Amino acid sequence: MKEKNLRILFILGLSISFVLMLLLMIFGNISLNLTSIIFFYAVKFLSGFGLILSIANGFLILLDKASEKLDKKGTNIVIILQIFVPFVFIGYAIYLIISSYFRNTLFSSGGFWLVIEILIYFYGILSLLLTLYLFPLMKDKFYKGIELSKFSAVKKGAKGASRKVKKKFFTLKGDYAKVQKQDQLTVKDLLESWRIKFAINFLLIIAIGSLIFTPIAFLCIFYWLRLYVFFRSERKEYERYVLMVAIAVIGIFALVAPLINLPFYTSIAPFIWTINLFYLFGISFASYILIKKLLSLQGVTIQELKMRKKERHIEKLEREKEELKKQLESKD
Repeated sequence: MKEKNLRILFILGLSISFVLMLLLMIFGNISLNLTSIIFFYAVKFLSGFGLILSIANGFLILLDKASEKLDKKGTNIVIILQIFVPFVFIGYAIYLIISSYFRNTLFSSGGFWLVIEILIYFYGILSLLLTLYLFPLMKDKFYKGIELSKFSAVKKGAKGASRKVKKKFFTLKGDYAKVQKQDQLTVKDLLESWRIKFAINFLLIIAIGSLIFTPIAFLCIFYWLRLYVFFRSERKEYERYVLMVAIAVIGIFALVAPLINLPFYTSIAPFIWTINLFYLFGISFASYILIKKLLSLQGVTIQELKMRKKERHIEKLEREKEELKKQLESKD
């Protein structure tokens, strides 16, 4: 599509969507309110995924700062802790699902848990907006990420080879924390790549969940099309900036909606518990990626476990064979 036609489409689509939003507000049509739950599904899934990525980053910093003090045993304890911690948050997400199912609200009614839940919710939304959308859009990382993904196999291979060399070097020196740090960087890169994929493709899901704010929905769809369909046309800076404003606005609504009971939020109150279900999905999926990759880097894979089981079975059969042989010889 020609750049001029694309600009006309952008202005026309934004204008029509704005008029449509005004009409919905004037006539009090709430039929689209229920679609806002899809927005919260996307946000909570990404929040859960981002939480596990934050944990991975935390352990990476720990290994970096304490590399001189940690021996092999200490490093193994850190790995075990990193595998254990995601299960704590999975348990917490299950608690949120059960508690919100019975009270039909996102937060507890009061006390210590209310403060904790609000803080975690605010942290999840703000970190999601800043690290997943606003900062990457500011630096044009979405477009660069798609461009670089074409060479991801080569890039991964080069990084992998470099880290293997470093691991061998640090192993010879006995710097086990630094060996593990290379593995942590690999895990972090994997989680980051998944998160960027989700961030870009979830623009469509966020658009569906933002239909009550039709201009925001249009901007999300338009930018997604710009990345995947109209990528040959010259990109304009204002497109990124307008989307940044749209994401910021919808983020503010997401932050205040549960606290002041906005109309679209009260419409989805009976289904609040399902929002926490997607929080659990996000945490569980990220935990699966983290633990699987972490174990495989330690040489623990499903194939390896099967081989070990097979070897144990063969050894058992060999022992039984020897015992039978001895029994036959004793009878003779």
